[in-house]
Amino acid sequence: MKLLLEPVSVPCGHTFCQTCLEQALGYRNLCAVCRAPVPPGQSVNILIRSMISEQYPRALASRRREVEEELRQAEQNAEEERQREVAGDAPAQTEANGAGGDVIILPVLRHKRPMLPQCRIGHELDSQGELVVNFAVQGGRRICMMLPEGNSGICMNVEHLRPAGRQAAQVTLVGKFRVRLTEQPHLHEDGFELGRFEAYFDTPLPLNLLGREAPQEGADGEEPAPLVAEAAMQAVERQLEMLGSGSRYVFTENCGEPPAALRRRPGGTLTSADLEQLSFWLLGAIMMHDGDRKKWVDSTDTQQRLVACRKKLKEAGARPVLNLPGSDSWMHPTQSSWSSLVLLLVVLAVLLAKALGLFDSWGRNASRQTLSSRRFN
Repeated sequence: MKLLLEPVSVPCGHTFCQTCLEQALGYRNLCAVCRAPVPPGQSVNILIRSMISEQYPRALASRRREVEEELRQAEQNAEEERQREVAGDAPAQTEANGAGGDVIILPVLRHKRPMLPQCRIGHELDSQGELVVNFAVQGGRRICMMLPEGNSGICMNVEHLRPAGRQAAQVTLVGKFRVRLTEQPHLHEDGFELGRFEAYFDTPLPLNLLGREAPQEGADGEEPAPLVAEAAMQAVERQLEMLGSGSRYVFTENCGEPPAALRRRPGGTLTSADLEQLSFWLLGAIMMHDGDRKKWVDSTDTQQRLVACRKKLKEAGARPVLNLPGSDSWMHPTQSSWSSLVLLLVVLAVLLAKALGLFDSWGRNASRQTLSSRRFN
């Protein structure tokens, strides 16, 4: 039997490792020993943790080294999987540009709003955009979405293309990872930009931020990234509960499901790559100004991105901040207090003008002028 790390005692009296318990509760809210109901949100048993630390310091240190080794191996596997994703379905392009295969050639599609690595969007194409997508479909089905200015963008996969008929062509794109130009793009013979890019990712998190052990009371240190992520996800869940089941479906259609790693391993080990994906999913799930969103897309700090998302959700409280269709409208509750005041003043001015009969007098004057002009003619 292994020594308990971050022991959690459940109401029935049994004690488990926090990670093991969260994994079990991800499938069923029952005790793994006696099948008694276990409510979520159980905290660490400080007394048992202190006893283990005092009585078995060597065994505890050995257990922690074992967990760190598991994390290192998971990080290595995640990095290898990510490099395979970058190579994707276009090995000829990467092999032709260096032994490392870290340079990819992509057609460029410009967009006025910043995209996210985990987003899924429908986009209406003009004639130039249709040429870009048709070029991509003939190869690895990848394009780079970039802002009108800048040297970085998002590598996106063409999921579905509806050619132009009576209506403009439509394409569905799925974000994959961030890329930056290695040199200025050149023009293809069909008139669109073609660029050489390299993929880049967030700086890997240190092992102490990947674990789930919270800092000891009174100790200095950042909160582990998985705990920050879980707190943010719980805040998203509370927002969805306030909005109702119908809004949950609309939200999922608009923002997609949370990253697969979170669904496969509830409460389990999360790698830097998993947390990076989750941070971008949260960034897309929350209403945010384009400038702030671009700032966090350009950042390579997963921890700070997660903290910023959690902070925005926490500050919102009961005020809806989820990214639903129409939520960027100035009529939406997430607008600023100044926008609300301006809207209220405009409505009051219109009602006052109607009460004073200004609209009626303007209408009569316009009718008289029209009648006079007809008589004159």
